[in-house]
Amino acid sequence: MTVLVTGATGMFGGLITSRLQGDGVDVLAVTRSPERAASLTTGSVTGVVADMDDVGTLQEAISRADRIFLLSPMHPDLGARECAVIEMARSAGVSQIVKLYGAVEHEGDPLDTQHHMAIDALKQSGLSWCLVSPQTVMDSHLLAQAESIREEHRMYACAGDGRMGIVSADNCAEVASHVLQSPVDDYQGRNLQITGPEAVTFAEMASQLTEALGVTIEYIDMSEDEFGKLAVEAGFPAEDLELQILCHFRQIRNGKAMLVTDTFEKLIGRPPASVKQWASSHRDLLLKEIP
Repeated sequence: MTVLVTGATGMFGGLITSRLQGDGVDVLAVTRSPERAASLTTGSVTGVVADMDDVGTLQEAISRADRIFLLSPMHPDLGARECAVIEMARSAGVSQIVKLYGAVEHEGDPLDTQHHMAIDALKQSGLSWCLVSPQTVMDSHLLAQAESIREEHRMYACAGDGRMGIVSADNCAEVASHVLQSPVDDYQGRNLQITGPEAVTFAEMASQLTEALGVTIEYIDMSEDEFGKLAVEAGFPAEDLELQILCHFRQIRNGKAMLVTDTFEKLIGRPPASVKQWASSHRDLLLKEIP
């Protein structure tokens, strides 16, 4: 079996590629960079240079794939990019597409609209498909704030007292790898919503970080405008702020990220990682000095 992984150098794509490689699965790891493709090529993994904005560059790789793990960056063209891949996969007779979605309720906002373009295309494609839908992801939120955690012992957001069933990226990758190696009929048409063990606020997450790291971490809640200005001052592109950050915090604040499921434990056979457990295992990344 050969699995094509889009976005193979990103957080989820990289974790899934590593897990599949560890299980001896042949992986076609897609990246736009020839240098990264070369570095990915090892063991059962072959780096593939392709660009989802030019789907023709994926044609040869898709023709070699039995299954596809489909993800793309949060971008206004997410839907069009993924729809083009789905159509090419349909024409090539790919047996399964596993798409990264999400468990936060975005209620028809621009990001959700883009995802649903691809989901509708999957439903109409005749292919076997499954969604792997993480709740709010620990790695995205905490590693992005590693500098302020390390230097100020603070973390910042504009999520108020909203609760989130926050989950580790590795737990989500474990589920995706499991699905990609299971009979395609086992998960046909399912939306696997993957969460952590409990729904926590940012303040409670800071308390768990305090316990794991041995230093007091404080949560600073801000307005959207204040947080947006802070992010832009730190170098985040202003044009990406709404789609990649603010819309997520808004839904957390509005109580749309509270979902907690037992999906991970049912599929994998153990509880998902808590924030404290994750922080303990990532202590060096959160606290080490940057050279």
